[in-house]
Amino acid sequence: MNLANMSAAQDNATNALNSIWERNHAAQNDWLRNRQTSALESFNQQGFPNKHLEDWRYTDLRELAEHYPLWLENSDTARLDSASTDIPQTLDISDATRIVFINGVFRPELSDALPDGLFAGSTEELAIAHPKLVQQHWGRLASDADSGMVSLNSAFANASVALTVADGAQLTKPIYVQFAGTLENSITHPRLFVDLGENSTAELIEHYSSSASCIVNAVTEISCGENAHLKYYKLQEEHPSGWHTAVQYIHAARNSNIKTAHIDLGARLSRNDLKISLQGESAHVDSDGVFIADGQRHVESRITVNHMAPHTTSRERFRSILADNARGVFNGRIYVDECAQKTNAQLSNRNLLLSPGAEINTKPELEIYADDVKCAHGSTTGQLDTNALFYLLSRGIPEKNARDLLIMAFASELVTELEIGSVSEKIQQALRRLGTSLGATN
Repeated sequence: MNLANMSAAQDNATNALNSIWERNHAAQNDWLRNRQTSALESFNQQGFPNKHLEDWRYTDLRELAEHYPLWLENSDTARLDSASTDIPQTLDISDATRIVFINGVFRPELSDALPDGLFAGSTEELAIAHPKLVQQHWGRLASDADSGMVSLNSAFANASVALTVADGAQLTKPIYVQFAGTLENSITHPRLFVDLGENSTAELIEHYSSSASCIVNAVTEISCGENAHLKYYKLQEEHPSGWHTAVQYIHAARNSNIKTAHIDLGARLSRNDLKISLQGESAHVDSDGVFIADGQRHVESRITVNHMAPHTTSRERFRSILADNARGVFNGRIYVDECAQKTNAQLSNRNLLLSPGAEINTKPELEIYADDVKCAHGSTTGQLDTNALFYLLSRGIPEKNARDLLIMAFASELVTELEIGSVSEKIQQALRRLGTSLGATN
């Protein structure tokens, strides 16, 4: 597609989205309607991200952009099908508060009773029931100017979860939120808000699954108060013909402690962008990530950690495993502000290519303006160790089993540290399927 055709397609998609918004998505709540109008104007200025933008140079959204207007129109019909009880690939997490959305509709009959401080429902219901909360938190961390996908979410957000934890509160149950898609050619725009008070503790699992070709465009905003502790997991295992774009913003105040794990196992094209800002002295984050892809799939994982205060620490470990003609992208960036003396930051990215046609583009970055810091980054890319494979074969282990062992060992450092067994099992299942697929082609 040449530049002239790309521009014409962009204009057509933009006009169609504006028309759909005016007909079906203008909120009744005055504040929300004004906010959505502003977001749509931001999208009109930016359009869909394209490969001429540095942050999107490896991820081509042209086909997604072509689908977007029609699939968004279909979504209104899809949301009328609220009788579906098909929940693909649910997680077995004992003693959790479970929240279920199907095709962008909150399903209270499939969910647990919500405790005080937790809301789930449509974005307009949230704006009406908790106007102060929405006005305080919507866009507090996420900027529509960041990309056209963020502004699209702001304009069309339909499924919302808001979690507020009071100062000193210790949530004893994890919050498990599942967004399930079951209808072909539909779109959901989840929006999550999390606000942890001082000295509070919470655990959140954000899970995306689908049994049909869907588009998901999600935005999550998380604010952690002083000395707050958060464990945050995001698992994406959507249909192989689906599309998934998501961004999470996390701000950490003084002495807060955050642990995140991001796992991408599905979708035809997926992109996850994690933006962490350590705003208070002695704030700390551990962030792990695993993505696995085969076939013609494309997966991109990005993380930015901004050290904005002294004595802040971070550790990032990301692993990718790619087979067949899959394409992977990893970008990890550590920024250290001039005021962030005594920062300690470590970034590690390791990639395993199992087939000659698999490809990874990796770019770890350090941008440091303080002079008393300990920062390091590293990236490696390779194939299975032939010597280790030969050793296992020489001990009588069948080749498929030997390959499975080596693949599992590559990811085990991160998988074994996950504290939710069902999430670890999802990764192991994906690795076993990958090994079976490789065995069939050899």
